[in-house]
Amino acid sequence: MGLLLGAAGLTAHVGNRINWTAKPQSVSGLPYVVMQRIDGVRDYHMKGASGYVSSRVQADVYAANYTAGKKAARALIAVLSGYRGGIFQGIFIDSERDLPAADAGEVTQLFRTSVDLIIHHTN
Repeated sequence: MGLLLGAAGLTAHVGNRINWTAKPQSVSGLPYVVMQRIDGVRDYHMKGASGYVSSRVQADVYAANYTAGKKAARALIAVLSGYRGGIFQGIFIDSERDLPAADAGEVTQLFRTSVDLIIHHTN
């Protein structure tokens, strides 16, 4: 999270509105990012766990309009694509898609860009 919050290019779009799993009700303003770990595959060798994990993380960028969402998503990608450092051996963009963000009956239509990341890291 510190990597993203320390990236001026991203925070220029989303401020500190980057959260895991869900956006807290106390957080207001658009656009914002919600991240969630979809899965993680642990690596093993003949002596047991190697300590290496490959995780899929989904980052959803929500915005009031398509353009704002894409700009924030591009800033997120610019920070993470190919990043290496600390516990991260590499972060790679796997896919990007545009999806509706409104539930049935919702009055306010949000735009969502969803980015799947493959993150190779130590445990």
